[in-house]
Amino acid sequence: MASSSAVEDEHLTDSDLTDDEERSVEPRQEELRPETPKPSYSDEELHQLVGYIQRMSVLSGLDHRDWHEGTLDIIRRWLLEVNEPLLTVYYDQDVLSACLGIPETCVSDLSYFRRELNEIFSVEGFHDEVNFGTLTSDVDGCLMELLERLYVPFFRNYRDWNTTVRNRFCSSLDRFLAFLTGTHHQISGVAVLYVPYVIKELGTGPVERQLVMSLEGIALYWTTQIRTLLQDRTLMVPHDLATVRDEFEFWEYRYEVLQGINDQLAQSDVQKVLKVLHSAHSVHMPQMDELIERAKQELLQSLSNIKYLKLLIEPCSKIDLAASPGDLTKLLPRIIHLIRFIWLNSEYYNTEKLISGLFRNLSNQIIRLCTEQTKVEEILAGKSRFGIKICNMAIDSCLAYKGIYGEMTKGNDPAWELDEGIIFNHIDAFVERLNDVIDICESMIVFGRLDENGSIPQPAFGGTCGEELEKISANVEQQFLSTLQKLQSGSQAYILNVHCSDWYEQVADFRRSMKKLEETVQRLIFNAFQHVSNVEETLEALQSMLFYSYRQRGTLRKTYMRQVSNLWRMFSQEMDSTSRKLLEERRQESWLPKYVSKALNYRINLERLTWLKDRLKSAEWLPPVKESAPALAKFDSLRHEFDKETRQAYEDWVAQCCGWSSDLCQRLDRYLIVKSKKPKGLLECNIDLSVLELGEQAQHFERLGFAIPKTLTKLYERHDITRSLFNRVIQLCLSHNRILTVLTERERKLFRPLIQACDRQLAPGVFKITYGSDLSEDFFEDGNEFLDKFQEIVHIFKRANRGVARSCEKICDTCLLHFAFVGAVDITVFQQQLSSRLSSSGDILRRYYSNIVELLCAFSRQFQSVDDEISPEWIAYVNDLDDMLASSLMTSALGSLTKLYEALHCDDDMAPVPIIVLESDVKDGGIVFTPDMDVIGEMINGIIDSIRSMLDQFPRLGYKLKLPKEKQRQGFAAVFREDQECSELMRSIQAEIGRQREEMAKYEEHWNKHRILWETTEAVFRQRLMSSSRTAGVFEGGIEHYSALADDVSFEDAITNVYFVLVNQNALKSTILDWIEKWQALNIKMLLNQASNWMKATCRYMERNERNVMKVPRTLRETAAAKQLLEKLLKEVPLWHTGFTPMLELFVLLHKYRVQLTEKTHQQVMGLESSWLHYLQVLGEADEMLDNEESETHAELAKHAEKFKLILKEFLEDFYSKLPKK
Repeated sequence: MASSSAVEDEHLTDSDLTDDEERSVEPRQEELRPETPKPSYSDEELHQLVGYIQRMSVLSGLDHRDWHEGTLDIIRRWLLEVNEPLLTVYYDQDVLSACLGIPETCVSDLSYFRRELNEIFSVEGFHDEVNFGTLTSDVDGCLMELLERLYVPFFRNYRDWNTTVRNRFCSSLDRFLAFLTGTHHQISGVAVLYVPYVIKELGTGPVERQLVMSLEGIALYWTTQIRTLLQDRTLMVPHDLATVRDEFEFWEYRYEVLQGINDQLAQSDVQKVLKVLHSAHSVHMPQMDELIERAKQELLQSLSNIKYLKLLIEPCSKIDLAASPGDLTKLLPRIIHLIRFIWLNSEYYNTEKLISGLFRNLSNQIIRLCTEQTKVEEILAGKSRFGIKICNMAIDSCLAYKGIYGEMTKGNDPAWELDEGIIFNHIDAFVERLNDVIDICESMIVFGRLDENGSIPQPAFGGTCGEELEKISANVEQQFLSTLQKLQSGSQAYILNVHCSDWYEQVADFRRSMKKLEETVQRLIFNAFQHVSNVEETLEALQSMLFYSYRQRGTLRKTYMRQVSNLWRMFSQEMDSTSRKLLEERRQESWLPKYVSKALNYRINLERLTWLKDRLKSAEWLPPVKESAPALAKFDSLRHEFDKETRQAYEDWVAQCCGWSSDLCQRLDRYLIVKSKKPKGLLECNIDLSVLELGEQAQHFERLGFAIPKTLTKLYERHDITRSLFNRVIQLCLSHNRILTVLTERERKLFRPLIQACDRQLAPGVFKITYGSDLSEDFFEDGNEFLDKFQEIVHIFKRANRGVARSCEKICDTCLLHFAFVGAVDITVFQQQLSSRLSSSGDILRRYYSNIVELLCAFSRQFQSVDDEISPEWIAYVNDLDDMLASSLMTSALGSLTKLYEALHCDDDMAPVPIIVLESDVKDGGIVFTPDMDVIGEMINGIIDSIRSMLDQFPRLGYKLKLPKEKQRQGFAAVFREDQECSELMRSIQAEIGRQREEMAKYEEHWNKHRILWETTEAVFRQRLMSSSRTAGVFEGGIEHYSALADDVSFEDAITNVYFVLVNQNALKSTILDWIEKWQALNIKMLLNQASNWMKATCRYMERNERNVMKVPRTLRETAAAKQLLEKLLKEVPLWHTGFTPMLELFVLLHKYRVQLTEKTHQQVMGLESSWLHYLQVLGEADEMLDNEESETHAELAKHAEKFKLILKEFLEDFYSKLPKK
């Protein structure tokens, strides 16, 4: 085991070293980090070490079958990884586990194995090298057992130390064990006295002074333990509300502890210690004896208190079993009597303090019951009604407890003089907390609409400000719910905890919040009732805000009650206003008869006021106020007055009816119908309206509960029949007049046969049937049937007219041509789309035409069923419709031609909008167009002919309806040809075609300025170029001319607008550019040939002359010829040199336009200068050669002359020698 100094040395930091030491350490950094050694175990050795660890592991409930491979792998890892110092084996939820280090989970016990850093175990010395042991959850107990059973005997018998050191060490160890023993058992609430191990070995002889001193120290610690135990009279409970049972259990616990300490003091080893100290006359023994005696007295007191307190356990336990706080009043008297019995008979429990404590504990038990029954969590979750109910019951129980206590303590002998402040302090505080809970519950109902007994609807306010008031109400509710949420999250745990003072701050904040909400609601109530104008609205507003009256604390209920009083005052004012209104209406005219109007007004207003009164009385939720009784008495008086006025109106009406002397039934002897005089042809009802008025008045009074006068009995009995006849006659006349009113004078002439038949059908009502006769059902049924048929024919007629008009309107709106494409298109596409549109438009026109014919045929069949003859009016009607159809078709055709003209025409100040695409190109020496203008003109004229032929497909309506031939109109195609507007449009279209031809001629003239390109032949081009000087300027001018011309042609738009035609110039431009490219290529080709031939001629000239001039003359003639040639060449040098510049300009021009030269020509051009210089050098060499050759020639000639002379001399000598002598 390493010493403390060694450990400190291992944990030295850099700051603990001096500069010199630090400098000396720095070079040795690598030496301080040795490489971790690796053990080399064989499989057998590793298996043997693992078995050692398995057998050395000591755990509670360890079974060899619990070892599994995962745990064994961790053990093997620990054995192989020597840098891991600690291995622990433990049970993790009934699973045997192991880990390197301390386990992270909570375990009951574990076995540990520890090694030094980088220590490698050997198989033979493993048990000596490893540190191992077992730890349990009782750490101090485990340590205590280890010290007592292992180390204390060992150290006391360890003889290597001297006596003084061993005694001092053992004394300190005993004091530590005494402290550890007391602390360990104090947690369990038990006082255990530590007895040193030496007492067991102590004999009867004298005791060493050092041992006595050690035992005095232990005895001194015993006195501290006993004194602390005797002074422990404080009752501690986890819930801060000690009850009678808690008091009883405390004395039971105290008795057990005192019994235990007395039993320990009576044990032999403790007595032996006390005897030794007595023998040694220790100064601590008197104190110890006193504490022992006091412990015995406390034991007797605890036993006595337990005996008397047990009397209260059974009755107090019934409090905890009570179903509700209301049951406490039956249990409390007996409990109080038992407490008084204890007061009178107990030896130790008869003090005011203890009895007051008992009552306080009883109060706490009552508070605990009420707290459990109150269920604050459920209340704050929304059970406000339950909260109010249970809190009121709890308050009543607490007040009843105080009342019972007061009644039972009066007149007692001896008198109780207990401190009621101690007894009822918690009760009073608890009642205050209950009142706070009630306030919260009322606020939950008022501000949060939280009522478990029923859903409180959200306040609904009428008027223009209703939505704003509802938002304010919702905002108040939201604020309260937020405050309630804070209470639920942070305060519900200690609302009813009388020991927690944090609630006072919370409830103060809550009441401040409620005060603000009250002020807001008061303003809301004021604004809501400021906009109500009658009793009903006020009552509805009060009902919608009824829950605001539930809050007893604050001013909301007073505000609400003021509005209830105002409601009854408004009802009283409503009765006064109704009385004044009825008095004013007497002087005003009414649409009802005078007496009926008066009686109905009084009866209706009385019923309305009665309805208001019934609503107010049926509103049981409405709080009672003093204003309600006077208002109801006033209503009873007003009802009597209104009934009196209604009776008076009836009597006045009866008096008037009795004043008529004639028989009222004679007024019924009138015909049902009479013809109108001013609007001719119409019918009117011929009834006497006074008959109906008298019957209606009698009917009103009968409904009001009055009898009918005898003078009106017969008339009233027939009132229903008369009213029925009147209604049916009115209906008949209205049907007849409605038919004739919709017909014009001309249409009435057309319908004259039907009108005459209708007059014959209604003749009995005009000349025969009266209102006094029996009801004739046949007359009305036949008349209505005929009028229905008449109405149906007129309806068909009107519908046919409207249908024809709508169809004609649609024909007018139908355009036969439609340019669905955007921009210009090919002529085939253009022609195809127009043909398709013409075909579809023709189908549409045919559908409209067929619809018109069907409508007219349907009306014709109905009309001819009444009148078989074809009247002039019918012919005129059909021809009018036929003319309208012709006008519609002409309008459609005119619109189509206009659309075609607008597509072709373009104003001078606007850009053209082409519709047809054509292509231009150069073919056969001229510009051609595809398609040409003749094809376009034929196509446009074909469109006009198609429109004309389409109109010719539709027969005239007169033909379809089989009118006389002489009355029929001419065909639609003839009308189209004769129409001036259509003819003018067709001429305009032809003019647009002519203008297009002129624009196309201008277009062709614009491109003909380039006609020389395609009219020139290659031979002419070569001849013209060969006849020129063929200099670089000539060739470059031609190149630039054709390049500029190509640029001009390229810059021309690919497509161009020529009036209503879009010309695609791509082919034309491409052809012209091809011609330009052809002449450009030919020009460059001739340039290349010219330059190449010129260069070749120059090179041949220099090569040829170099050869000729360097020939060595052999004779004088050759020399003269060579000189002559040299002189000629020297004269030609300036001429050839002057020609180099224009020749090189040709090659520069070729390089400028990137014309590829042949390799040979390129080498000649690049070597022209060197070749020319070489040529000049050759000429110089030739000149020098000729000069040298001339001098050499003279010498040679002289030499040859001398030789010739010698030869001649020899020849002559030989000749002369051989010459004959003769």
